[in-house]
Amino acid sequence: MGKKIIIGIILAVGIFHIAWYAGSRIYQNPKLPDDKVLREYQDKMIKQMKMNVDRSVMEETYINANGNRLHLIITATGKNAPTLVFIPGTSVYAKVFAQFGYDMYKQGFNVIGFDPRGHGQSSGPRGNYTINELVDDTLAVMKYTRNRFGDKVALAGSSQGGMTAFYAAARDDSINAVVCHNIANLNGKDNIILSLIRPPQFLVPFCIFIMNIYGNYSFPISLYLDLTKEKFPDGTDAATLIKHDPLAVSWITFRALNSLLRTDMVKPVEKIKVPVMLIHAGKDNIFPQAYVESIYNRLTCKKKYLLLKNAEHLVMTNNVPEIVPPIAAWLKDIMR
Repeated sequence: MGKKIIIGIILAVGIFHIAWYAGSRIYQNPKLPDDKVLREYQDKMIKQMKMNVDRSVMEETYINANGNRLHLIITATGKNAPTLVFIPGTSVYAKVFAQFGYDMYKQGFNVIGFDPRGHGQSSGPRGNYTINELVDDTLAVMKYTRNRFGDKVALAGSSQGGMTAFYAAARDDSINAVVCHNIANLNGKDNIILSLIRPPQFLVPFCIFIMNIYGNYSFPISLYLDLTKEKFPDGTDAATLIKHDPLAVSWITFRALNSLLRTDMVKPVEKIKVPVMLIHAGKDNIFPQAYVESIYNRLTCKKKYLLLKNAEHLVMTNNVPEIVPPIAAWLKDIMR
């Protein structure tokens, strides 16, 4: 009897893993909605988020980079204008930040927002990426940008995108400047505070080992990030928007989480040469102020800190009128 029970347990565990992996693969490789469905949803989203943008000036195109097809939204001022490349945050894609991009365009910048691999309208398995892969894609977009608009190119990113911009600054000294809404040093120690999953330090190597085994298995983002507290202008929380958005990523792989737990920077924070502007919300529920300031204070490059004391995490969608003028002024000063 005992032997049958053991065999039954082994079979059940095996079937569970097969089903989980199959479900993960199905989720990671969906058929994207057709243009009509996307247009209708995004019209609704722009209205819901109370955006005031002229979509007729926004060009949409694709580039091939690192084995993927990346979706770009380009708002062009002209060949001689400075250019800002924008990286969106966890789950979302460039069009969610259309107001920020449009207002920076009105300030005289070419703006290129792109959907990272596995996000939005870009190719790649949904939610299966690493920070270094996002940096690879960012630098590919910047190469395209320089070829099209010239060498005055800065980089900006929100949340996970801000972290990616920060890591790009550590890798590529040729970037004119980076604007980071949130920064992090993913050393597997201090950054654990950013996640709902907070293993004791002595268990981190074991967690990394397990996540390597389950690398391509997907799990809900809600297990490590609470997005129900993050409200858009109409009161809708980010978790609800992601649930209903046909392009949003609601599950990521353990491979991605592993990268967010531990990814070494190419150079120490103190050695970064690219000018850095940090944007932080005083009431951010995800990135503690003390944590981001501890990293910012280590920077020895040109730097600027913009603190919105009464704002919450979604400053790049909810506080655009407050952040665009100081960002534009700083970038113009750095890039002239």
